[in-house]
Amino acid sequence: MKPIIMVGTATITLSLVLYSMGMIPALKNRLITKKITWFLTIGLVSELIAVSCMAIGSTQPITTPHGLIGLAGIIIMISIVLFSWKSILSNKHDYLLDEKAHIYYKSAYIIWVIAYFTGAFVGMSQI
Repeated sequence: MKPIIMVGTATITLSLVLYSMGMIPALKNRLITKKITWFLTIGLVSELIAVSCMAIGSTQPITTPHGLIGLAGIIIMISIVLFSWKSILSNKHDYLLDEKAHIYYKSAYIIWVIAYFTGAFVGMSQI
């Protein structure tokens, strides 16, 4: 495995941990806090680094099933992070998720986890 792909793999796993540390409490408590928003933000930065590393080292186009799921996952997580910061900054305190937002956050997290595991499956099958 190329070193750049290994760096991407480690970094995307860090994203999984950071997103989980933010999303699980947010979904459980239906509450977005500054701490949760920071976990999601650092997870997004980690994901952007990971995707860049994997894009550089990959021989596959983005139009593979994993590439398209991954693209959807990153776009959704960008929207989650932006919405979280907007909610925290405009309310000046924690933000209680309404039903629609809760469903969106849950759906985003599930899609992202599916993208992570499809990538893991694709990566393992190429070793």
